[in-house]
Amino acid sequence: MNQDPPLYSDMYFPNFYDIFRLNKITEIIRFGHLPGEAAKMDLTYADTKFEVIIDKDKPEIGNVGSVPGLPSLIYLPPQEFLSINEGFIAAYKNREMPYDKTYYDLALALNGLPLRNDKLAGIWEPLELLKKIITGGNTESKEVLTQKDGRFHFHLPEGDLDVSLVAEGYRKIATLYYLLRNGSLTKESILFWDEPEANLNPGLIVDMVKVLRMLASAGMQIFVATHDYLFSHELSLSAEYPSGNTADIRFFALHKQDRTAGVSVEYGQILPEIRHNPILEEFAAHYDRESEFFYKSGESL
Repeated sequence: MNQDPPLYSDMYFPNFYDIFRLNKITEIIRFGHLPGEAAKMDLTYADTKFEVIIDKDKPEIGNVGSVPGLPSLIYLPPQEFLSINEGFIAAYKNREMPYDKTYYDLALALNGLPLRNDKLAGIWEPLELLKKIITGGNTESKEVLTQKDGRFHFHLPEGDLDVSLVAEGYRKIATLYYLLRNGSLTKESILFWDEPEANLNPGLIVDMVKVLRMLASAGMQIFVATHDYLFSHELSLSAEYPSGNTADIRFFALHKQDRTAGVSVEYGQILPEIRHNPILEEFAAHYDRESEFFYKSGESL
């Protein structure tokens, strides 16, 4: 017997409270709104258009059609998660914890065992590159990361290491590797990654941009939030000079005129098309300060 597809409200509004740790739904309405005003979102997904209205404490959904099944969604936070994964699922279910539901979802995704190699079609190349990054170029090891009862262990050319003894940047990279390796992330998935550059050696940032480009070219949809000059400009170079890169890249910048104003969005196919770019603005200001110090020091000689 066929069941009707779930409505958008049934799938997502209960999660708003767990993801944003809300006491009431109106807490996600921006500051400065007038009494009686409602937050409204117009959305389109898979040829289905609907609006979301958040008014007082009750979310009301209008013009909603049936939403087809969504692909797997995974959110990766700025800080690494591997070292706190052990026991997290049970603790989240039974204890008060200062973590939102995205961490619980990530723990569930990491809980799966690795897939057979023949089940990794389409993502084998980025997996091999991730393995090279983790091992420093050595790919002879069959598995660079394993887990037992939720605790992870690295298997490196130098020897085996507990997750707590590995640098945080490599733990972040290994998280992506394991999610691909166990099938929680596939080429049909949607990945949200907040500040992938955090705690990464600059030399690793360029490699990670290559990995994300490869995954996007394979079909994965990826949303990245970054404040890093090198990371954002490496992506922009990929868009400006594709040279075989088939990933469709877009850049978005969020800014506010003042602290109570709504958020404005700019977008472009390359970074130079973004007018409000605080990353570039601050680097330009830094260069100006450096030049000023240089010329002042020359005058004093």
